[in-house]
Amino acid sequence: MKKIIAQIEARFEKLGFFIYAQPWRVILAALVLFGVLASQVPQIVIDTSNEAFLEPDDPILTQYDSFRDQFGRDEVVVVAIQPKDVFERQFLERLKAFHDDLESEVPYLDEVISLVNVTSIKGEEEELLVEELLEDWPEDEEGIAVLKKDVLSNKFYKNLLISEDGTFTTVIIRSNAFTGEDTLTEDSEFGEDMFEDEGGSDSAENSEVTTLDETPEGRITEQQNTEFTTAIESIVRRYTTPDFPTNVAGSPVMTGVLKDEMMSNIPRFTLMALGLIGILLLLLFRTPVGVFLPLLTVIMSLISAIGLMAVSGTPFTVVTQILPSLLLAVGVGYSVHLLTIYYHHLQRNGDKEKAIVFALGHSGLAILMTSLTTAGGLISFLPAPLAPVSALGLFGAIGVLLAVFYTLFFVPAVLAVLPVSKKRVSPNDDGSSLADSILGGFGMFAVNRPWTVVFGSILLGLVAVGGTTQLRFSHDVISWFPEDNSIRRATEVIDKNLKGATSIEIIIDTGKINGVKDPDFMQRLDDFNRFAERWSDGKLLVGKSTSIADTLKQIHQALNENQEEFYVVPEDRDLIGQELILFENSGSDDLENVVDSQFSQARITVKTSWADAGSYTEMIRQLEEKANELFGDAKEIIVTGLVPLLTRTIDLVMLSMVISYSAAAVIITLMMILLLTDWRLGLWSMIPNFLPILMGLGVMGALDLPLDMASMLVGSIALGLAVDDTVHFLHNFRRYFHDSRNVSEAVSNTLHTAGRAMLFTTIALSIGFFVYTQATLKNLYSFGLITGFTIIMALLADLLLAPAMMTLIYRNKTTDN
Repeated sequence: MKKIIAQIEARFEKLGFFIYAQPWRVILAALVLFGVLASQVPQIVIDTSNEAFLEPDDPILTQYDSFRDQFGRDEVVVVAIQPKDVFERQFLERLKAFHDDLESEVPYLDEVISLVNVTSIKGEEEELLVEELLEDWPEDEEGIAVLKKDVLSNKFYKNLLISEDGTFTTVIIRSNAFTGEDTLTEDSEFGEDMFEDEGGSDSAENSEVTTLDETPEGRITEQQNTEFTTAIESIVRRYTTPDFPTNVAGSPVMTGVLKDEMMSNIPRFTLMALGLIGILLLLLFRTPVGVFLPLLTVIMSLISAIGLMAVSGTPFTVVTQILPSLLLAVGVGYSVHLLTIYYHHLQRNGDKEKAIVFALGHSGLAILMTSLTTAGGLISFLPAPLAPVSALGLFGAIGVLLAVFYTLFFVPAVLAVLPVSKKRVSPNDDGSSLADSILGGFGMFAVNRPWTVVFGSILLGLVAVGGTTQLRFSHDVISWFPEDNSIRRATEVIDKNLKGATSIEIIIDTGKINGVKDPDFMQRLDDFNRFAERWSDGKLLVGKSTSIADTLKQIHQALNENQEEFYVVPEDRDLIGQELILFENSGSDDLENVVDSQFSQARITVKTSWADAGSYTEMIRQLEEKANELFGDAKEIIVTGLVPLLTRTIDLVMLSMVISYSAAAVIITLMMILLLTDWRLGLWSMIPNFLPILMGLGVMGALDLPLDMASMLVGSIALGLAVDDTVHFLHNFRRYFHDSRNVSEAVSNTLHTAGRAMLFTTIALSIGFFVYTQATLKNLYSFGLITGFTIIMALLADLLLAPAMMTLIYRNKTTDN
């Protein structure tokens, strides 16, 4: 194996001669590759939607898409307003003006619903009156009093448009699910033709559904959603006053706020990382080239990776936004290892060609080895069922390999054409520097007291295990924001006063045309609504559960002199059909939101409070259980909507963590065995890498930091990065042990040569992650804090535990294994 390694190193030396002989060709080739990929960067998109977490073919997402194809978008913007008096004339006039401006100015708008235009169903002299609530404006205080009584007594309005105590009112704004297409085809629109078989004919009741509404194309994009929410926020700002206080919430707004945070965070943290790493490079090399060249290399690698993302149509998400800082921190380490050896050799011999050849021959294999282990850690995310995590694994690994390519080809070529600086450019070589003293002190302590270090490490591991028992999974986007954030405050206000800021959608498919009109089916819909509204686990509440049964009961009551006792589901199928005909003939399109055009599918909307996604599991289980109990004869029961989408996401967070951690452990262990050409040493070498991961998870548990979409990445990323220093340490240790046959001398020489680069890369990596502790989003803060901590612990493990283990393994050996 030594012969193979020597042959590989010799090939890297030949590469050095080739690059030195034709530097401009190499530079041109690298710049052409960079230029082609960089030209695609403007095409990159940012996607912060809830759907972006799932793969396009995920069954929960495909069900959700089918639901939106049929019923439109369930995600709405809710503007909650708490005036001094909801029913004061001046407020109602301002509410109407606000409503009208929303309708006229907001793009991609489907509908605006408020007290201004909500459907009012009344009976008057055996006639059904279906009109907008404020179609006839109250002319005096008596009219206002009647309006107030009608609103507060209407069960349908409560916790939807008016709070139970009448102090809050809402404006609900829904965007189109599609861009420019109607959600129903001409042949399937609601109209009288849908009632041709009324009267309960067997042919209508037993007919099977043979056609479905066509699926429109062109769902609303992230950019269009941004335009939609931006227009709303602009109008809200215009109208907000002390007498018209507003709280704006809803998934579309939250998506927009997340996007704004990302667009702010990515350049800010990238520049912070570049600046801090640049300072470290200046301290290390003390020459402009030593600063400029590594930074240029990692910037080229980063832009190239983003260009590939754009080409493939992969968006930036709340997960992949960490890619820039990750690649900056990782990529600069490769250049540092190469330049450290280059300047070291150049200082001693003064020959630039020999310095380039020696640097590539000495460090090329180690750089390639460490890049493969880092890429291996990232590739472990590839099989993850969460789309952003899988994308991070793919493009993170590609970015790392691009960084290696630019380091091994572009950097030596640039060094070849630049004049040699007469200034001393390498750190002190006499071993007397503070860094050398510290590194050597760690190493000698481990060599002289190996069992102390080993037992201390075991004790730390046991303490960390205790911390991991407190770990919990979480997916709660609202909790990522600071407590004083407007979207978080608004969501909490709406939850408290209107008992729900999100919803669960349940579709009951009877499998029969006009099957929904069956009286027994309608009654079961109503029974389910009442069950849902009574449900509570002490934390979650259901503010409202609605279906076509609620509309039918309003119609039936109105047609019976508005008497309270007639707010029930009619028992006669013919009567149900006739009442629905009257309602449709009034011109209202409300039924489009609660039933399909063939009356074969009924929609139930359960409005509930916002919570961590894991909190909904029991609620969904019980609602699904009740639905199966009541509608066991249905063709299909589908539970969908935003809440099931969120619970699916947290399930996949847990699954992704198991898959990625297992894959990373197996992939990197196999790589270490292959790279070190000794299966025993390869297995032993993983101990200093697994321990820091365990400590990081233990600290998360102790600090009550949840495992979420970002923090679950810590283990695999940190493992792939931590193993780099282990590779450098063991690669150099075995070389020096072979020469000296003395463990103490081999450890000392390793830390005096590779140690500085290990120290620098650790500092650079930890900076790249610690910058996220300045993020306003708490999930990024946790990710940056724990990953940075883990990287530092990994260095300490390589400075203490690795030398201690090598002392115990090699103390009885006189030659290299």
